[in-house]
Amino acid sequence: MRPKVKICGLMRMEDVAMCVRHGANMLGFVVEYPRPVPWNLSACEAANLMAACEAKTCVVTDGSAEKILELARRLRPDFVQLHDCGAALCDALRDLGVGVIATLRPRTADLEQAARRFCDAGAQALLLDPRDAINGGTADLSAFERVRCAVNCPVVLAGGIAPDNVREIVREARPEMIDLMTGVERCPGVKDERKVLALFEALGS
Repeated sequence: MRPKVKICGLMRMEDVAMCVRHGANMLGFVVEYPRPVPWNLSACEAANLMAACEAKTCVVTDGSAEKILELARRLRPDFVQLHDCGAALCDALRDLGVGVIATLRPRTADLEQAARRFCDAGAQALLLDPRDAINGGTADLSAFERVRCAVNCPVVLAGGIAPDNVREIVREARPEMIDLMTGVERCPGVKDERKVLALFEALGS
């Protein structure tokens, strides 16, 4: 069974429709991110794109709890992806009907303990991502396995996944969900339909 696929960094209406048409299970929108990244959208831009989305939606953001909750109230995504979350924020988002995906870096100190802490706080899933704010990284399969063995919530695998390596990565790691952004892009914010189609062909769907 193939993993679910999350494609992040959507910025164009035609890419939203195209990714869903080819099989994406979740689309990610970078919204009012506090550091400069090429995929950043305003809340208004994200709202327009998300209104047309026929897959699960995820807002990737960061900042104060007040800002995050206001974005969640306005955009009503299925999930918010955060790099830091405590029990209070998870509870507040859950009260809005919004789930939390907590991001972990493979080099996080006490990785397994940090993963358990996020799950205990109420995160619905963890995303193991080696990238920094702009540059991609390579999926760390060893760290992924350590995290998956430490928690009972889903763990999403990310980092350098692309059509030409996805089959091998999935065969080795057996993730429930994978996350891609630059691996299916022509340039930042512009998805490449040929790459998206090749991805799902490689996954056998």
